[in-house]
Amino acid sequence: MRKQKGFTLLELMIVIAIIGLLIAIVVPDLINAKREAEIKSCEASLRGVQSALELYYTHYKYYPENLQTTLNEGYLQEAGDKDPWNRSFIYRLSTGSGAENGAEGAQTANNYMIGSYGPDGKQDTPDDVEPPINKNRHTLKNAKQGNEDDNIYEEQPSI
Repeated sequence: MRKQKGFTLLELMIVIAIIGLLIAIVVPDLINAKREAEIKSCEASLRGVQSALELYYTHYKYYPENLQTTLNEGYLQEAGDKDPWNRSFIYRLSTGSGAENGAEGAQTANNYMIGSYGPDGKQDTPDDVEPPINKNRHTLKNAKQGNEDDNIYEEQPSI
């Protein structure tokens, strides 16, 4: 008779423990990589929104009241105003004084801020995503965190 060969219970438990250890090491890195990819995607989307806003400004000489206007007029693609977490980008305007073209009631938005509150959706947390370009001009930070004279934005509800 031949002796049958197989794995003992101890050998199987050692293999399962090694697999569990590998999973415990790899899974957090994968989750972190996914989060970083979403943030980079958000930054890329913000670049596109900024480009659309600058094109709009070039055409009309003021920034739109909300991102929906850029969607309606074709400056942004459908859902171009959403971050990777499917929330609307934060968009606020700063307006100049007086009408630029002399017409009564003309829009005078000459600056804006844009960004995303990040994966947690909460304001003023470390995971807030700011635009990757023009950070000095367009930023999520407000006067509470810096010199009030440096704040160029009026407090307006996000759209």
